[in-house]
This record gives sequence, C-alpha cells and structure tokens, in this order.
Amino acid sequence: MARKCGNCGQTGHNVRTCPHSVEQEEEETYYDEEIVIIPKPRKKRSYSCKLCGEKDDHRADSCPYRPVPAGKVIGPTVMECGHNSWWFEKGQCQKCRRKNKKSS
Repeated sequence: MARKCGNCGQTGHNVRTCPHSVEQEEEETYYDEEIVIIPKPRKKRSYSCKLCGEKDDHRADSCPYRPVPAGKVIGPTVMECGHNSWWFEKGQCQKCRRKNKKSS
C-alpha cells in the first residue's frame, strides 16, 4: 500500500512536494518579489554662531569675527625706522640694519 500525502490525500508525493500546498505557493510568490527598504535621509542640523549669527558656516569657538582682546596687537606694526615689524629680527631692522624697538 502506497503512502498518501498528508496535505491533499493523494499518492505519489508527500507534504513537502505537494502541488496543492498553500505554503509552497506563498514561498514562490515571496521569493519572486524583491522588497527594498530605503531609509529616510537624515536632516542636517542647522548651527549658528552665537557671536555673529552666521548660520552653518562656523561656531563661536572658531568665529573669524571674534573681538580682539584688549592689549593684543594683530598684524605688523611700524617700527622707529619706518619699516614694518616683520623686518625686525635679532634686535634690529633687517632691511635698513638700524637698531629699533618694536612698537606695539
């Protein structure tokens, strides 16, 4: 006596290979379709400088418009000989060789 299919009751196949199986049809349709999940793009946080108010360019710790502290000199100054202080080296002006003092 031949064994019968546990799903449909016919002989010649078993439950796993049953042509009438609902699970087999669902598996075939599941693998025929491709599901692609695309993540949402993240929103870029907007920053603004607390000192000057510019947005997305820089923050307060690196602000180019930060006020200069009192007593600090930025850039070259004019020496007694009339030349700029970037010529000052070893106590004298390297352009005219005069002994000068850096003026601040």
